[in-house]
Amino acid sequence: GRVHIIPPTGVSIISDIDDTVKITNYLNKKEFYKNTFIRDFKAVPGMKDVFLKCRSQCDNCAFHFVSASPYQLFEELSSFFGAEGFPLATYHLKRIRVKDKTLLQLFADPFEYKIGQIELILNKYPQRKFILIGDSGEKDPEVYVELCKRYPEQIEKIWIRNVNDADASRMDGVDEAKWRYFSTGSDLMKEIKR
Repeated sequence: GRVHIIPPTGVSIISDIDDTVKITNYLNKKEFYKNTFIRDFKAVPGMKDVFLKCRSQCDNCAFHFVSASPYQLFEELSSFFGAEGFPLATYHLKRIRVKDKTLLQLFADPFEYKIGQIELILNKYPQRKFILIGDSGEKDPEVYVELCKRYPEQIEKIWIRNVNDADASRMDGVDEAKWRYFSTGSDLMKEIKR
C-alpha cells in the first residue's frame, strides 16, 4: 500500500471514474458490463493530460477518486490508472460483500453514497479548494450541485462530462462561471490555471 500525505491547503481534484475518466458506457448496460468485466479498460481521451496539468498548475494538488464501483475493482483500477500515467490518487469505492446485504448497495442510488464520501473529504480538508469532475450519465450533476450549496467556499469548479446531451438545468443553483460540460479532456485544458 501507499500512504498519501495531503497538505491542509492546496487544491484537490475529486473525480468520478466510470464515464468520467474511464470509458464505461454506463447508460448501455450490455456495454457497461463488457467494459467493466470483459474488455481492457480505456481512458476518456485527454483526461490523463487534465490530471497532469492540474498537478503541475495547482498548488499542493491531490487527487481522489470517488465512485460507486465496488472495492473489488480497486486493484484493476489502480493498475490501469498507473499504467495510463495518471497521478497517484486515493480511492473511495463501495465496500460490498457477496455474503451479506451489502451486495444490494451495489445497485443502490449513488446520490447519498457519493454525498457522504465527498463530504468526508471536504470536512477532513476544510482549508483546501476542490474541483469536482463527473459525468451526466448518473447523478454526478445533482450530487455536485448539492455539495456546492453546502460548501460554496471550498468548491471552486465543477466539470461534467456530458455523455447524454444533458442540458444546463441539471446544474441549476450553481453560478454559471463555476461549472461547465465537456466531452473530452482537451475541452478542459484552458480551464486549468494557477
